[in-house]
Amino acid sequence: MFSPLRYENLFILNLHKMTEITQSRIKQIYKDYFEIIDSFFGSIKHYLGEEKDSHIDLGIDMASYPLISDLIIDAIGGLDQEIEKFWSENAKNVFDYIKTQDTLKCIYSGDISPVVLEDFIKRSSLYVDSVVIADPIYNLSIFQKQIILDDKYYLNKLIRHVFNIWKLKDLVLADTKENILFILPINLQLVNSKDRNILLNNANDKFTGYINSITNKAFPTAEDSLSFLEEFQTNEKVYNEIKNPKLLPTSLQNEKSLARFLNNFGDTGKYSQFGDKSIGWNFGLYIQSQFIRVQEHKFFCDRLIAEPIYDYELPWFFFNHEIGCSGIDEAIINSLQKENFEWISKVPISAIRVLRGENKLEYMRNLLRKSITDLKAKNDKDLMAVSDQIEKNFQEAFKQQQSEIKSLEKEVSSIVKKEIPITTGGFLAGFVPYLGNVVSIATAGRDIKNLFARHKEIKGKISSKESDFINLLMKSHDEK
Repeated sequence: MFSPLRYENLFILNLHKMTEITQSRIKQIYKDYFEIIDSFFGSIKHYLGEEKDSHIDLGIDMASYPLISDLIIDAIGGLDQEIEKFWSENAKNVFDYIKTQDTLKCIYSGDISPVVLEDFIKRSSLYVDSVVIADPIYNLSIFQKQIILDDKYYLNKLIRHVFNIWKLKDLVLADTKENILFILPINLQLVNSKDRNILLNNANDKFTGYINSITNKAFPTAEDSLSFLEEFQTNEKVYNEIKNPKLLPTSLQNEKSLARFLNNFGDTGKYSQFGDKSIGWNFGLYIQSQFIRVQEHKFFCDRLIAEPIYDYELPWFFFNHEIGCSGIDEAIINSLQKENFEWISKVPISAIRVLRGENKLEYMRNLLRKSITDLKAKNDKDLMAVSDQIEKNFQEAFKQQQSEIKSLEKEVSSIVKKEIPITTGGFLAGFVPYLGNVVSIATAGRDIKNLFARHKEIKGKISSKESDFINLLMKSHDEK
């Protein structure tokens, strides 16, 4: 039987007692992690397609085959014990290592894992050194499995998120200066009981205050708020109780968009033990869960000295509603996840390793930070101003890149079309007795040699610029 209290004492309470651990040890830990995945899911990994979202299709396909899905469910029966044992032996070492890294780190929160982790990493790694995500195997097999009633639904989610990570195995194990991606057991149940109670009380207070604000009520507790919302059985009745819809996330502020969200949330909820609850209760549960996730996210960000990062609006809205954007780094990190930067996803994942190998990360940070101030970041709750500025910064960098390449190409053209023919003509004239002498011949020869050397040098610069990471970004942007 899993014991959160036993596990919390193993590493959360002892984070201050850090031991020195090498990067090679971290790589070995993750090598062992992927071996666990291989031992449980290796028989189906060859069905994974080449498409970016193939892990989603694989989850749906495997869960939909009656006989195969039953066999897989039986085969992964011991996954929870295996992953618990693995992290009980390794979690503290990874936590300690991350905490001691003097780098810009961010911790993801939102879905179990980003929809397409590869694309999420591509965008994030333009600015941050390392991304930390909660281990989906751990959270699904130990915590969510307890509330999911449908085995096929559980299997679908498990396969989807496992292979979302599996695709980045080479990146996780790559020999880079910093680990670009960390996977950790992150869950509120792993926080020591004293801190966990404080966090839950904070979340419930924030939840109650928020429900009071949008309904113009004065409920004293979270239980009272949920009891009130539980009375409403239709989307229309829920919306009618919201007196201040502008306090909702932008995407939920009108009746149709809220109804669409509640229907989708209800469809998901029918697979859990809460499937028989009312629409109003589900709405309240979702809001409450968001405030709990905010507390969990903030706790682990504080412990690992990391920034929060999200990949879609709703969880970002509730974090920003409660905590507020803390400054430039946080604003830029989350702006890069917006839809208008989808074009970054076209850059090959191998290019991220090139970016790090060329030590261009600081260049990218300076590019993205240009004209963004702490004041602008903190006042821009929807990240629109920051996103617009980042787009302008990219455009300026692309124009400068194009200008520099054109300038170099113009110099090459000048050497080929003008200077080399003129100098060569003078050199040949030196062989005519009445037009030249030995001195002019020697001088002209050196000139030609220098021009060819300069020509080769400039061609090398053009080639270097064309293979530069910013050029890869520029091509991806032009193809959008």
